[in-house]
Amino acid sequence: MMMKFVDHIDPERFDAFAEAHPLNHYSKTSRFIAFKQDEYQSGDLLGVEDENGELIATAVMLHKKTKLPFGQYSYVQYGFNLDIENRELISFFARHLREYARFRGSFLLRMDFNITRLEHEKDGTLKENGFNHEYVTELLQNEGYTHLGYNYGYSGNWMSRYTYRLDLDQPWKQVLKGIKRCSTYDSKNHQRCVEVRPGTIDELDILVDSEEELSEKLGFQPKDTEYFRRLWKCYEPYIHYYVVETNFHQAKLSLERQIAENEAKLEILKDEKKKTPLEQSNTAMRKEVGEIVEQGLDEDRTIPLGAKLIIMQGVNVWNVNMYTKKTLMNFRAAFALHRYAIEDLYGKGAKTYDFEGISGSLDPNDEYYGQQDFKKSFGGDFLEFLGEFDAVLDEKKYHAWLRNDRLYRRVRRKVRYILNHKK
Repeated sequence: MMMKFVDHIDPERFDAFAEAHPLNHYSKTSRFIAFKQDEYQSGDLLGVEDENGELIATAVMLHKKTKLPFGQYSYVQYGFNLDIENRELISFFARHLREYARFRGSFLLRMDFNITRLEHEKDGTLKENGFNHEYVTELLQNEGYTHLGYNYGYSGNWMSRYTYRLDLDQPWKQVLKGIKRCSTYDSKNHQRCVEVRPGTIDELDILVDSEEELSEKLGFQPKDTEYFRRLWKCYEPYIHYYVVETNFHQAKLSLERQIAENEAKLEILKDEKKKTPLEQSNTAMRKEVGEIVEQGLDEDRTIPLGAKLIIMQGVNVWNVNMYTKKTLMNFRAAFALHRYAIEDLYGKGAKTYDFEGISGSLDPNDEYYGQQDFKKSFGGDFLEFLGEFDAVLDEKKYHAWLRNDRLYRRVRRKVRYILNHKK
């Protein structure tokens, strides 16, 4: 098959191909260059055409200047969009991307792919006789790329190597059926006046405030409002923003009404076995009412509990950022945000809903296992990606950069740990 490497592709043409491609990610479209312009000084829209001049592959390549060593590296986040069954095309594009990075003066081209590696069951275990895409790794290695390993999801990778992705290309009843304890949590949130609504760009402070609370606990550097404003403006046609909120006073009144209803039932019930669950429920709700009062939450006003920012391009949805504030256990803000967004975007034609990152560990003692287990509860598929690849174009500069980058990351983690410990 005749193939031609092309650069300077018209953004409209580039995005039309990318957005319709099953491997697409919002970072693999033209808007990503504008979004990342503060961090990466330039970017290129690259691709491959067939003998008829039709695009058959695309990639967004970013370029960043470095101080130590003085130079530049290039980066293709989540790799390219193409037919992964076409091995000739993979080799051709990988080779030309490497050479293009060299042409641009870079000492390194890094790519981390959202191509799946091995097929897994929903619980994360390997699927017997499932697909195997490790041949892509071999093809890239043959083209001069070094694979950085099939490692833990949060082990310094620039992008997570694992995710859960929910299939929305099925009847809505099946989607709901796959969400663990959906009706129970819906009922609890309704009873506690937990509601989700679309938010506006002027309400991004809700997302930032919730993020800061979590960053103090985990010790990561939070993003500011301007960061999210820039993201919104770059991807505005594709942005979906949701705010979750409650009124704790009204929630308390609702719980008190439910307690009273249960008390009325208990007075006429004669079967002791039927009384037990109602008594237990009332005990729990009285404790919850007490916590609302004791924690100073009993105010008759709407209070935001968190927010979620989503990008939907074509039929694919990515959960870019979601943060919720720590509150009483039965006010399930994170569940409410996902539940509302899934239904809202399903109605807008979404076919996939990507939770954007998990640790990939199946060990219940892993510090991020709870987060992973929560995402798993929505019934999505466990996906493992191939990971990171480096095409080293200048050995001396590459190793100098690698040493300095590792040192910088260690110092940054240490400083954050100390500052967080002081707080």
